[in-house]
Amino acid sequence: MVSDFGYVLLAVALALSLYGIVVPHLGVVRNNWNLVRSAQYATFAIFVMVLGASAALVHAFVTSDFSVGFVWENSSRDMPIMYKLSAFWGGMNGSLLFWELVLSGFAAFVAYFYQRTNREVIPYVIATLNVVQTFLLFLLVGWANPLARLAPVPLEGRGLNPLLQHPAMALHPPLLYLGYIGFSVPFAFAIASLIRGKLDNEWVVTTRRWTLFAWYSLTVGIMVGGQWAYEELGWGGFWGWDPVENASLMPWLTGSAFLHSIMLQEKRNMMKVWNFSLIIITFALSILGTFIVRSGVLNSVHAFAQSEIGPAFLTFLALVLVVSFTLMFRRMRLLESRHTNDVLLSKESTFLLNNLLFMGIAFTVFLGTVFPLLAEGIRGTKLSIQAPFFNAIVAPLGVALLALTGVCTLIAWRYSSLSYLVRNFRWPVAAALVTAAALAALGMRHIGALVAFAVIAFTAAVLATDFGRAVRVRAEQLGIGLLAAAGSTVLRNQQRYGGMVIHLGMVFLVVGLAGSFFGAEKSMTLTPGRAAEFHGYQIFYKGPKVQRKDNATLRAAEIEVYRGGELVETLLPARSFYTTQPEPLTEVAIHRNLREDLYIVLASENEGGSVTLRVLVNPLVIWAWFAFPLFSLGTALAMFYRPRLLIEPAFERGLGAAAGA
Repeated sequence: MVSDFGYVLLAVALALSLYGIVVPHLGVVRNNWNLVRSAQYATFAIFVMVLGASAALVHAFVTSDFSVGFVWENSSRDMPIMYKLSAFWGGMNGSLLFWELVLSGFAAFVAYFYQRTNREVIPYVIATLNVVQTFLLFLLVGWANPLARLAPVPLEGRGLNPLLQHPAMALHPPLLYLGYIGFSVPFAFAIASLIRGKLDNEWVVTTRRWTLFAWYSLTVGIMVGGQWAYEELGWGGFWGWDPVENASLMPWLTGSAFLHSIMLQEKRNMMKVWNFSLIIITFALSILGTFIVRSGVLNSVHAFAQSEIGPAFLTFLALVLVVSFTLMFRRMRLLESRHTNDVLLSKESTFLLNNLLFMGIAFTVFLGTVFPLLAEGIRGTKLSIQAPFFNAIVAPLGVALLALTGVCTLIAWRYSSLSYLVRNFRWPVAAALVTAAALAALGMRHIGALVAFAVIAFTAAVLATDFGRAVRVRAEQLGIGLLAAAGSTVLRNQQRYGGMVIHLGMVFLVVGLAGSFFGAEKSMTLTPGRAAEFHGYQIFYKGPKVQRKDNATLRAAEIEVYRGGELVETLLPARSFYTTQPEPLTEVAIHRNLREDLYIVLASENEGGSVTLRVLVNPLVIWAWFAFPLFSLGTALAMFYRPRLLIEPAFERGLGAAAGA
């Protein structure tokens, strides 16, 4: 059978990964590059083996081969082909195989493309990546085999969880995995540099694009997940501080801190110890997130069921932290920075404060997520920390971080005089004060909202002022128009303006989040032909409507939405029924515009033909989704920048001649 052959391929891949751990070290000890090269070939072969096993699982899904237990658990014959394919990562065992597939592809790419430019560290980069692969393959071969057979063979599958049968779920998990696994590459280079004693900033320069790619994938994955929650779960929001949501946010926060921090190492040769610590923590948080999702120890709509592999992930996480920090402490003397920063009013200080804020938010999220586990383990008491705890701490820190983004944009390196600050920040500060005053005059009394929108105006004004000034100077220098000067300015310093576009995306995202200050909600019961008023809208219920969508039957309420006497849209909030799911699911209907979302949920169908609707007005939500193209453009621009390499004296190394071999 194809599935049995796929399992054999995984077993072979496990043996090769063990080979890929041991042999690179032997190559270094014996000063024999041929041994290292054989480990590279083994890494290529692992990818081929895992790709073959993945193809076997995909084949089983496409052909509805229910002799494979994982296929039976996560698909059915009536599922659309898109959801049969996304069922690959819709359950625990398949998601582990997908994780290993991506990791093996990344490892093969690294082993091939960096064999000449990073020959001093590449043996231990390969070995480190193969350590992670060995762990995953050990689980896949032993406890979490997605190709395990069933007997007798069922005639029909149980079907994928209907909540996961959504286009966003075809993208959300793979994007998160790309982010988690992408951080394993800079982690592997960092560990290899520590082992080899090669402690200049080459590992930062080499892996900068990998870090950007991982950060971007995680960013978009979180946003797509938020959109899925907004459209599918029916509670009216896109972020609820769920433990599994937090599991993806924590490495995003530390990864963001790392992206900012490495700029100080690139430009000022500072914060080496901190950068090693950050990438270790970021990779460890990726493992922790996997533990939270797969252990079943926390209740979450996203989490998989109770599993035996949770303790294995926790053990692996402990080993990663102990080994990594032991290596770093052994090299501590060689990691001392040559430059220090003693000036408060400087870009260096704002970067340090930026990192402190990111880590403060990350620690808050970590504490709120893990504390219930500790409480249950120590006292046997089940606790649940809710959104108010996170909002009370994270919201002020987040607003401070956005304000610091504006300050950091215009402040100078090394030292900024008071007159320099006044000259550069007078217009952004004026924009913030005018915005706050205007909103107060319009009736806004919520202090948090006034501060948030003032900071939004300040940072947006900083970005506009800085870019506008650079464009004018460029136009005068080259004697060209402003549009051509704008393009020339961006291309001349893609890292700076790529980061600026990303920061503008953060402004848009915070606008969307700040709209929650003005939200409104109402429950209404309507009979066919009746209407109700809410927030300037007329909600008219025409009657029930039944329709078929893919493998589900939808019982909808046909709603006509009027504003000012004019029809703006017909909406169909519904409850969907699946043959494989005993309980109906909510299908939300949303009318979107730049000002607000009208969000309607069919709460119940009542006797007598009436329906009960939950109607929400969510202001400014669409602005949060505008952040996505800005993140994409900014990341693409920043990808093309390559920082200079600052050479540092290296620790004593074997295979030292390999760099020139």
